[in-house]
Amino acid sequence: MAGFIRKVTKRFIVTSNVCVTVCMLLLYVLPYTSQGISWFINLLALMFPFFLLIQALFLVFWLIVKPKLALIPVVSLLLCWGLISNAVGMHFPGKLQAKTDSTLRIATWNTHLFNFYENNGKLDDDMMRTVRSFKADVLSVQEFVFSLDSNSEISLDKVKKKLGYKYVVAANDRAFGVHTYPAPHKERYHPFCVALFSNYPILSWEKVQSKKEYNQTFLRADLKIGDDTIRFFNIHLQSMHFVNKDYDFIENIDEQDAETVNHNGRNIIRKMRTAYLFRAEQAKKVKEEINKSPYPVIVCGDMNDVPNSYAYQKIRSGLKDVFTEKGAGIGPTFQFLSPTLRIDYILHSKAIAVQQIKIVRPSPGDHNPVIADFNLPE
Repeated sequence: MAGFIRKVTKRFIVTSNVCVTVCMLLLYVLPYTSQGISWFINLLALMFPFFLLIQALFLVFWLIVKPKLALIPVVSLLLCWGLISNAVGMHFPGKLQAKTDSTLRIATWNTHLFNFYENNGKLDDDMMRTVRSFKADVLSVQEFVFSLDSNSEISLDKVKKKLGYKYVVAANDRAFGVHTYPAPHKERYHPFCVALFSNYPILSWEKVQSKKEYNQTFLRADLKIGDDTIRFFNIHLQSMHFVNKDYDFIENIDEQDAETVNHNGRNIIRKMRTAYLFRAEQAKKVKEEINKSPYPVIVCGDMNDVPNSYAYQKIRSGLKDVFTEKGAGIGPTFQFLSPTLRIDYILHSKAIAVQQIKIVRPSPGDHNPVIADFNLPE
């Protein structure tokens, strides 16, 4: 009887190990599938850091119990090396070195409107000071807000000066264009914009809007840097639209009854499916615009998705990710739900070389800023 139990247990563990491997390998085919059918494979990308941990535990287990079977996780990790290199920065963590005159510093940050609503129609001073401390030549901001009243403290020109920049462009993505804030001001303003601040001249720029809905807009801008032109993209892909009760449910799911889990779980899956399908279409449009560029490109923004997801693999194809080039570990950029969520990126053409990167954490917001220094074109 004991021998039978050992045999069944061994088969179960081997099968589990193989299943984890298959789940990881499925991510390779994700960019070539129809998202209308296979959107759920993106959920495996969310689980990828945990799959890596499980494979490491299998490796230790087999080395102790049955060394020959350690080949299963070893081969699995080798087969998944491309996926691992997308998700993990394999460099030693270090302090961001001082910016030099020979470098181009880029920063990207989803600022959550600089806590506009939490501050009763004002931009958070701590966040503004944090931005200035980056000393970035170019700043890419998602979820930005500015007033259409030139006399307002949050007019685009005044915000630009407060942040210490010479130039700015901003693209609003609301179908109805402007809002009126009820109190204490009665101003019209553009919320949930993407904006690009620069100390280099902006030769031209364009708003690209596939649909007149939230998260359906990104901008591209050509910046004159020395004798060269670099095309910058600022993107903000579809969010999950989770609200506070969704976060509370996920973080306290073990305290919920079966009926609540069933109801709220279905609602969350529905939101995730909708977001994945939107992001797939947005990623295709972004990639289409990147491919049209006659110049080297730098892509900044909040993809609302993790490495190895469809959106990431689609947009990153042919480009480099500064974090995997110079970063360390998992590099989370979102401060809620899980410590594994890297959803904010700086990608770039192979013609541009990155020197160093830094994810600023903790930060006064729900996202962590990403900073990267590049070699200036000679």
